[in-house]
Formats: sequence, structure tokens, C-alpha cells
Amino acid sequence: MVSPAALLTLIAMPVFAPEPPPPSIYIYRESLKPGAEAEYGRVEEDAARICARLECPNPYLALESVRGPREVWWLNAFASEADRDRVHRGYEQNVALKAALQDITRRKQGLTFEPDNSLATYRSDLSDGSSWRMLGTRFFVITVMDAAKKADGCVFEAPNAQWFVVVPAATRSEADRKAATAGPGTKVFAIRPAWSLPAEAWIAADPDFWQASPAAASRKRP
Repeated sequence: MVSPAALLTLIAMPVFAPEPPPPSIYIYRESLKPGAEAEYGRVEEDAARICARLECPNPYLALESVRGPREVWWLNAFASEADRDRVHRGYEQNVALKAALQDITRRKQGLTFEPDNSLATYRSDLSDGSSWRMLGTRFFVITVMDAAKKADGCVFEAPNAQWFVVVPAATRSEADRKAATAGPGTKVFAIRPAWSLPAEAWIAADPDFWQASPAAASRKRP
């Protein structure tokens, strides 16, 4: 689960219809220590249940690398600075939620290396005009570049001289094909529903995929 400080900046991603990429995204990255995968998974499932039960003020998406050293990325889109401030206030004012998430952070100590985070701005001049979608997306192909250049996908620029190229994919084979032509610095990530807090619109549009999410289970309760 993202640390409380990072959670305060989470913002809603666009819903599920194809639409222009968001103006900016927040990417929080964790690298797991060897042998920590099982316990990390249990912690993240608990964190998602907490967020569903105590009403985290914003959806978030968990992505896990499918090969190589295990990484988990938390991907969130910003509609505006005002929205980001709204979410920050939502976490700060929910005392029970804040305390529960601090306990999640404590439980994750020793499971991951030092995390990294980036607030990245969309660069339409470097992007290929790809839409940003959730419906049917199961994987993301993400390339980290150390220089600005035109790319096939949605390009976001971070202030630490990094550029992220983000491309959605419906299947693992499609993701692998896209990754094969994307160049160095590319990784394939699978969406992890059980660790995510999907928006109601995502669940309504893709209920079978999101049924493992605690948010989907809580939505069914009267």
C-alpha cells in the first residue's frame, strides 16, 4: 500500500471510455525485497479492504511487474490541483483511515526497498495521441526514458529528468508485443484488482474483472 504521505495525493483516473490522457499522473513505485512477495500481498489486500471500509476519498490502481525483480507501481491521474487538494483534505480529516494506513506502513517495513515517487506532466508534443482507457485494460506497458523523445504512447515528464511512456493493453500477449518494440527501460505490469480501489464506474463497466477488489464486494452490500 502507498505510504500515508503518498496516499494524500492520490487522484481519480479517467473512468473507462477512451478519452484524452490526463494532464498529469502520480506514480509511486516500490521494489520488493526477495522473499517478501507473500507477506506484501497480504498487507496490500488488507490495505484495500481498509480503504473500501473506511472510504478512502479516491480510487487508485495497483500494478505489479510480470517479470524480473518484483515491482509494484501505484498509478493515479490528476484532474487538477484543486482535486489533489480535495483528496489531501479527505485523508487528513478521516482520523480512523489515517491511523489504519499508518499501521499498514508499519507492517510493510522490511518488505520493500526505499520507494520512489514522481508527479509527471503529460507531453502531447511527444505522445502519439493514444487514448487513456480502463475498460478492457488488464496490463500496462511502461517505458522509463532518460531523455525527451517522441514515443508510441502517452508520454509524461517528471521533474527528475525522467519520462514515462504509458500504454494500456488488453492481454498479456498484446502487452508483450508492445514491450518488444518499445526499447530499453520497458516493463509490463498487470493490474492487481485485489490491491486496487476501483471507481464505481470501473466496476460497473467491467464487473467480472473487478470482483476480486474489496470495493466491488462492498458495493454489493445493502
